[in-house]
Amino acid sequence: MDKLHKQFIPFIQTHAKDNWYGYTSPRMVFFNSDDVIPDVPFGTGFLVANKVGTMDVPHIHDGAYNFFVFTGAELDRIFEAEFEIGFCIGDSADSMEIYHITKPSIVSAPPGVWHSPVYFKKVVRGLNTMLTYVGTTTGRVYSRLDENGKEEWFYEKENSRPCVQDPTKLCTFCGLCFTNPKQTDEDVRKYMEPFYKNASTVGKYKDCIMELRKDYHKLGDAVMNPRCVFKGNPDMPGTGYQFSFNIVTSPCKLGDDEPVSNGQIAEFLWFSGTDVVEPWDSFDAEIEVMLGEDPDHMEVANFDKPGVIVIRPGMWRGAVTVKRLGKPVCFIPYYIQDKPRYKITRKIVNGESLLVYNDESTIKNPTPGDELYLQIKR
Repeated sequence: MDKLHKQFIPFIQTHAKDNWYGYTSPRMVFFNSDDVIPDVPFGTGFLVANKVGTMDVPHIHDGAYNFFVFTGAELDRIFEAEFEIGFCIGDSADSMEIYHITKPSIVSAPPGVWHSPVYFKKVVRGLNTMLTYVGTTTGRVYSRLDENGKEEWFYEKENSRPCVQDPTKLCTFCGLCFTNPKQTDEDVRKYMEPFYKNASTVGKYKDCIMELRKDYHKLGDAVMNPRCVFKGNPDMPGTGYQFSFNIVTSPCKLGDDEPVSNGQIAEFLWFSGTDVVEPWDSFDAEIEVMLGEDPDHMEVANFDKPGVIVIRPGMWRGAVTVKRLGKPVCFIPYYIQDKPRYKITRKIVNGESLLVYNDESTIKNPTPGDELYLQIKR
C-alpha cells in the first residue's frame, strides 16, 4: 500500500489524559478529510457515552451542517438497541425545542441554528453518537454575558474557547462540560430542568430529526438484511449527505469488478468493528480495495485495522473485497454532496476509450468524450 498509504486513515486512540468520564476509553480521534483532501470539509467518528449525562452547551456553527447519528452499542443489532436522548435545537439558546429519540436516528443542525446540550437520558452499556461536520468552517459561536450582563457572541474560530465551568479560564478539553464524575443522574436531571422549563413547543425543527430506515438490499447473504440507511434528500429534503450501515458477516466481494469513478464527488469508506464500545478489539478482518488514478493503473490498498479509505474526486475505485473475517465488520460508505451521484465507467468503442455515465442526465457540461458517448448511445 506504499503509493496509496495516504488513502487509508486508521482510527487513532486518544491519549489517557484526553479521555473523559462518562465515555468509553480510549475515545476515537475524529477522522477529518481536510488532512487528505483540501477543500472537501468532512469529519466523523464514534463518541460513545456509557453514563447518563449531557454533551456540550448551546452553540451554533456559522458555516457547517452538524449531523448527529445516534445508535446503540452493537451495530449488528442496530434496530434492537435501547436508549433515550433529549436533543435541544432551536432559534435561541434560551428557548430550544427538545425532541426525544429512542430509535436509530439522524439529526441535522443547519448553519446558524442553536443546538445542544444532548441529554443522554437512558444508556444501556453504550450510546453511540456519530458526529459529522459538513461545511466550510469548523468555527463555533457561543452566546455569553459580558461583565455588564450584556449578551455577546463568541467566535471560537477566532478565539480560544472559554471554560464552561469557569468562563475566566480557557478550555483544556477536560470534558467536565460533557460529563462530570461528581454528578449523579439526579444532578443531570436538575441541570436539564431549565431547558425543559423554557422549551419551545412550536415544532419548527421537527423535520431536522429523522429515524434511520430499514433497507432490504440485494447485496447477497454476506451482508445483514435489512441494513440501516439514510438516503439524503429523499429522507430529509435539502440534505445531500448519505450513508448506510452494512454489516458484513462473511468473506465477500462488494461493489464493481470494473473500475468506476464518482466524478467530482469524494467517497469515504468507513470500516470498523460492530461493537462501538470496543471499536478496535471488535475488528478482526483483512480487507482490500482497488484504487487508481485511472482504470489502467489500479493498485490494491489492503489493511487489517479499522479506519477510513478516502477516495478523492476523480479517483477510480474497484471492488471492496473482505478476504478474511474473524468478526463481523461494519462498512459505511459516505457521500456528502447534494447533487445526484453518478458512476462513470470506461468502455472501448471502435478502438476509442470513452467515459460511460450510468445516467446521461447527470452530464451537465459534457466533454468531447461525453458528446461522443451520447452520440453512440443515441
